[in-house]
Amino acid sequence: MNNDIKEYTTPSGEKRYKFLIYVGKDETTGRTIQVKKQGFKTEKQALECYLNYKLKVVKGEYVPVTQRKMRLRDLYDMWEKLYKKTVQESTFVSTKKIFDNHILEDLGNIYLNKLTVSQCQNAVEKWYSIAPKTFKRFVFYTSKLINYGITMELMKKNPMKKVILPKVERDTKKFDNFYSKEELNTFLNDAKGYNFRYFMFFRLLAYSGMRKGECLALKWSDIDFKNNTIDINKSLASGENNRLYLSPCKTSNSVRTLDMDTETMHYLKEWRTKQQKEMLKLGLNFLSNDNLVFANSEGNYTVLSKPQRWDNAICKKFGLRHIKVHGFRHTHASLLFDAGVSMKDVKERLGHSDITTTMNIYTHVTKKKAKETAIDFANYMES
Repeated sequence: MNNDIKEYTTPSGEKRYKFLIYVGKDETTGRTIQVKKQGFKTEKQALECYLNYKLKVVKGEYVPVTQRKMRLRDLYDMWEKLYKKTVQESTFVSTKKIFDNHILEDLGNIYLNKLTVSQCQNAVEKWYSIAPKTFKRFVFYTSKLINYGITMELMKKNPMKKVILPKVERDTKKFDNFYSKEELNTFLNDAKGYNFRYFMFFRLLAYSGMRKGECLALKWSDIDFKNNTIDINKSLASGENNRLYLSPCKTSNSVRTLDMDTETMHYLKEWRTKQQKEMLKLGLNFLSNDNLVFANSEGNYTVLSKPQRWDNAICKKFGLRHIKVHGFRHTHASLLFDAGVSMKDVKERLGHSDITTTMNIYTHVTKKKAKETAIDFANYMES
């Protein structure tokens, strides 16, 4: 047996092999550089790997990771594997898009030791010009990646920290991504005559305030017709290669049981009967409580982009003012405030993790209330 290859036993009692090769000294630190490898199941595997490294050392081809000329994209390849294990798949996918489409495109080929404040500044200016509302996220992730490089002792400083961020123009456009009571009633009446499935989806969003992903993840077992409640305990998300999967709710506060009005529950019963008939025509038995409330024609999850198409189709056909799908959640919040429901109760119904999010919506949707408050005050003083 080669003296550099050692046999050892793992904590679980399995036999494994490892080796250690002396490479030389690091010129800058004076530290000894060694190649350590372990976990080989056979001595032969260990020997093959050992000889491979030995040959690289003899030829002068082996360079330890701390001395390799690495580009930012090489650092990203290292960081990505670790980051993937720390976040939900949908978050990983959206972060990867930011790196692929922006960060690596503009800074990826620069060597770590050559990355300057000026290059970072130029990249930030470009990101701001193409994505003024989201460019700060690009800056955040670039900085996060560089900090990882510093932690791994591959970089000495973070040039992104010295960048001057362009001033974000305050959005003076009036927030109108919600319907008034009258607009909502018009939309739902038109939707009902157009397509009952679409109507049911938007009625549920507007009367419960649930998120699109929470609604698309609903199974009939989550709906309690006896007590008029709906359990929100999961959300539909889009992962790698557009794979649809069930993820936990956004936060622990998002797991909630919603009390619903009798009419919406009546419509849900009607939808269940219609759905069962439709599915039967397609050759699917849809009698189980395990079936999805908004399944596609194959009985599986409806893709997350579909409701936006339903929304567009309804507004186009009936000439209605268009709001985004998420606007139906804002509509629910707005109408709750109009009905005099407390901020705390609105927060709990929407499943917000903190009151700030609820307050942000509140300030957006209650401009009309401010006028009413002034009039109420004047009337009170005059009475």
